[in-house]
Amino acid sequence: MKPMRPVRIIILAGVWLGGLSACSSALLNAPVSKTADGWVVTLKQLKEGPDEYVGEVATMRPGKDERYIWAVLTVRNEAAEEQTFSYDACTLGGQEIGPVVVDRNEELPSPADREEAFGNGQERTRKLVYRYPEDQRPTRLKCGTIVLPIPPRR
Repeated sequence: MKPMRPVRIIILAGVWLGGLSACSSALLNAPVSKTADGWVVTLKQLKEGPDEYVGEVATMRPGKDERYIWAVLTVRNEAAEEQTFSYDACTLGGQEIGPVVVDRNEELPSPADREEAFGNGQERTRKLVYRYPEDQRPTRLKCGTIVLPIPPRR
């Protein structure tokens, strides 16, 4: 009889992924989208945790009395000409805190440029990680003139 190694691996992977999802909490139940200045910005997901970002070179953790808030953001250029978008302009309010990480939103961490040029109709999704006070809840995500409200928990 052969050992059931693949089944064990699948079970272990499921337990590990379940543990990761248990470390995060959704702050947004449905995507929020706004348009201004030739941009369409959609906040697809906003969640607390996990409080660790494992990058290519080092592992980052928030400071004392802070946590990480993760945002999945899609940006599309609807202007007729090429435009440059700065993710540093996307601040989490009411603290107006900029992202500590801009990631390509892939399975493995892959840092993205903090500023990118977009051609007409071009769209990209990025994962932004914010360091945020533990005892506060963000009320909005502001990217330049675009303000995406984050509704309070019910």
